[in-house]
Amino acid sequence: MPKFNILVNQYQVRRGGMVLTVTSLLEVDGCPPVKLREERDNEDVPLRTGCRVWSCARLLAEWLARRSGGGDEDGAGPIVRGRDVLELGAGTGAVGLVCAALGASSVTMTDRDEATLSLMHTNARINGHYDASSSCEVCVQGLDWGDPATYIQGASYGLVVAADVLYLPEHCAALPDAVAAHLAPGGQIVVACGLRRAGLLDALVSALRSVGLDPSVDGETLGLDTKGGDERNRRAAAVTASEHVHDGEQISKAGGYVLVTAKAGADWTPPVRLSARAVADARRAREEEEEEEEGHEEGHEEVDRRRVRGEGNRAPSPRRSEEPKGGETTATAATGEEDRRGEPSEIDSDANSALGDFLDEFEDLDVDTDGPVRRVGPAAEDDETDLNTDENLPPYRVRASSAEVSTGEPSASTVAAAADSLARNGFVVLEAEDGTGLVPTDVIDSALDASEGYLRRLTAAAKGKGLRVDSDIFRFAEVCSRAKGGRRFDVTAERRRSGAGDTITLPPRPYPTADDESAATAATAAWDSLRMAADPWVTPTLAGSRLMVDDDGTGVSFGVTAVGCVTSLPSAPEQHFHADGRERGIVNVFVPLVDVPASMGPTHFRRGSHTWDHDSPYLTGDQRRIQERAEDVVPELSRGSVLMYDYRVFHRGGSNLSGDRMRPVAYVMYARDGTEDTWNFPDESVWDPDSTGAG
Repeated sequence: MPKFNILVNQYQVRRGGMVLTVTSLLEVDGCPPVKLREERDNEDVPLRTGCRVWSCARLLAEWLARRSGGGDEDGAGPIVRGRDVLELGAGTGAVGLVCAALGASSVTMTDRDEATLSLMHTNARINGHYDASSSCEVCVQGLDWGDPATYIQGASYGLVVAADVLYLPEHCAALPDAVAAHLAPGGQIVVACGLRRAGLLDALVSALRSVGLDPSVDGETLGLDTKGGDERNRRAAAVTASEHVHDGEQISKAGGYVLVTAKAGADWTPPVRLSARAVADARRAREEEEEEEEGHEEGHEEVDRRRVRGEGNRAPSPRRSEEPKGGETTATAATGEEDRRGEPSEIDSDANSALGDFLDEFEDLDVDTDGPVRRVGPAAEDDETDLNTDENLPPYRVRASSAEVSTGEPSASTVAAAADSLARNGFVVLEAEDGTGLVPTDVIDSALDASEGYLRRLTAAAKGKGLRVDSDIFRFAEVCSRAKGGRRFDVTAERRRSGAGDTITLPPRPYPTADDESAATAATAAWDSLRMAADPWVTPTLAGSRLMVDDDGTGVSFGVTAVGCVTSLPSAPEQHFHADGRERGIVNVFVPLVDVPASMGPTHFRRGSHTWDHDSPYLTGDQRRIQERAEDVVPELSRGSVLMYDYRVFHRGGSNLSGDRMRPVAYVMYARDGTEDTWNFPDESVWDPDSTGAG
């Protein structure tokens, strides 16, 4: 039964009052605890409702958990395990993350509000779902129910869930449209609602029927005072209801909580206006509009919520916004919790540190007991020098002279500049002084041909197993597609521990034909040739960066652990920001096989983010401000250039908006001896006739 334990409180200064950020635990029987960061307010602060966990989400999480096992209760079968799950209006992602803990194959959490998307990213990260070793693929995407152009293209889900999503009449029409556009034939929807206004439930049921579904309404199962319910559950769910009128009193007066479920038939299809083709057309029209607008706005400020720089290396000026995004100018207060021995716990220690930050923040505030909290005057730029490290970061683009390129060997100064950028920015782009690549054209051409040929055979083999390769998640030893509708393929040769030999080889496989084996061999040989061509630039940079220094500081030892190619298809969506790992000493080297301009979605990097504490559920005020001010850069790349990045740096692949061109990027992975990448490639081969791709 659910219970909520508060771990850490943080007060955040906002216009109009104080907002409390809470990191808490949601525990339901049958799955590990889920950590959640949420933003809580009082009734006087205009805070987005999606930024905290409401009672209905807790009740739905419990209901799903009761049906996640063998289905003994109420004769229901397993509803979550092994399914691709979509959460609509996810807010903090509480229900989606519980589904991930209950054994879902994948979970996609969606909302349209930027503050909630940020919280979802944070909650996915602190629960370990951005680690390569996570057993469930969790991703976050922006999605507006009323805007088909934002729908997830080419994706369908076996389970669609939503909690506490009926507030306005327009929700009743838009939500069923979003459900129908993403529900797979034979799939199931589960919507838990707290009724607040008369007529909303009837309108929702009617709209669901209009898209070909036959919903059932259960007004007895969910509730704060369910007879026979666990006392912990009733108490935990009632806490939030007691704090907010709209979550308690309004629901009680309007009819309580209801559970709306429906199962699509095996031959069910959405209305034509919500079909995959219609969604693709809407997305294409939106992309064309955006491209036209970008043409008109060229040279103006970027519209990203962060400062995003695509080209150039000028030191950025400190950014100062009138109002913090997501409410994150932080001051903190303690919880006063103690552990069972009566001594201050680690949590209490964090809280005491938080209290110090809170008091520091108040030194700059003029507090009038009859008015809102306000900051006195604009702070001087010098006040933030210590917090905005962008000013001190080196250029991330390093260009070699024509003489260096012709000999294939970098000078000492080039190596020093590249190593400095890798160590401090977390990434570096190496290219010729005229902006062209460093790897010879014939090597790039060979790698491009071999990569495309091998990918065609791998995807053909996956299709032969009934997989929809442009939308399904699948994992084989040779190729993975890790996000629903991601349209990205990671193809690899042998992956191994560092220091094991000088060449990359393929393990024995049950190839169906000699042509399949030949394609695999050709791709591996081409990637290995590319590795050797790039190595004179890479190895000195790695050695100079100090990232590969042994733990005892006595030596530098590292080796190649993998080669491969990541290919993004046209219309591949933007990824979420993530770090590939958390351990020092693993560096990925990208070599684009085609030019990668802005339209093809170059990789976004967050400068200096490899130095952040990715595991901490609580950030000090200084740490939070550093992260808020971190610059995003999006370096466009020439084919054959060399992009190196620390595994710990936050990055994401951009959207491929080129229209009809694939974006193949070869990679070489280097690892310090004694470190190990948490490889997300299973042993199961795509060539094995009995393999399924479930990974």
